[in-house]
Amino acid sequence: MNRSHRAMALAAFGVLFLVPLVWSQDPIQVLEHKEIGPHQRPLVTFNHDKHTASLECIRCHHDYDEHGNNRGGEDKAQPCASCHQPTAKPPKPSLEGAFHGQCKGCHEAMWGQERRSGPVMCGECHSRK
Repeated sequence: MNRSHRAMALAAFGVLFLVPLVWSQDPIQVLEHKEIGPHQRPLVTFNHDKHTASLECIRCHHDYDEHGNNRGGEDKAQPCASCHQPTAKPPKPSLEGAFHGQCKGCHEAMWGQERRSGPVMCGECHSRK
């Protein structure tokens, strides 16, 4: 392989494999939403990569149409607080309730199916690291 072919191969490798890493979401996130106000417990550290390996994006990132169909994923969804307010406004749960329902509810359902899953008790998510 001559020098120009090697350079082109290296450039293609960079575009295909390295560039997407620049725009990917942080693998570990600290869930802090100022809309909730002062948190009574430590903030949750969330492993985004671990969850995306086994769940579809629309499981958490949703955008419902007027008929209640989830039509979106992460690229279409707005921030959670744009629909979920600090206090519940039926039929939508509060922001804190939405997080608890989504995370804890999924973990509890998996435990109910005898599948190993994540934490369900407060101190298991809200822990001092």
